[in-house]
Amino acid sequence: MSGKSVRLALGSLLVALLLGTLSGCGGPFSESTIEAARNQPSFGAIRHNPTAYKGRLVILGGKIAQIQNQKNASIVEVVQRPLGGDERPSSSNRSGGRFLAVTPKFLDPTIYKRGRKVTVAGRLSGVQPGTIGKMSYSYPLVTISQIHLWQPEMSGGADYDWAMMNSGMWGPGMGFFPGYGMGMGGFGMGGFGMY
Repeated sequence: MSGKSVRLALGSLLVALLLGTLSGCGGPFSESTIEAARNQPSFGAIRHNPTAYKGRLVILGGKIAQIQNQKNASIVEVVQRPLGGDERPSSSNRSGGRFLAVTPKFLDPTIYKRGRKVTVAGRLSGVQPGTIGKMSYSYPLVTISQIHLWQPEMSGGADYDWAMMNSGMWGPGMGFFPGYGMGMGGFGMGGFGMY
């Protein structure tokens, strides 16, 4: 089998595995949690009058603006984004504002970094006054029952291409680089002696 045929077969296998994996994923939360949060108020309604929905189970998400670890709690400030069918925050710049998500568990700020996407399920527990810069802001407050930190999305840029070619995902280098790839005897580029 030629090097091109092997690469095509491996690529087809990878696509099939990814599609199979993705079709089995409904989101990070249980069906009972999703059902309990069904028909939740819009984020705009929550933001406008958070005390009216106190105690209500909601699923909200967005991008982390900052995290504060206090003695008995971690507080995540989230820039809200609309959620997709899998509960993943969208990549759009649309936002209804910000909310605070609180948990008694320690959330490591090196993992829960600014800019990472997060989705939380929890109960609305009121409003927390604060500031953004020098402007006063009233944050809807969510007490977390479940939290999901999303893996960063891959971009199609040069870093992604380099990572795909040289990460070891297909083996060391998998072609294009000296002495690596699918070639015969380690000659690179399918054994054509391009080294």
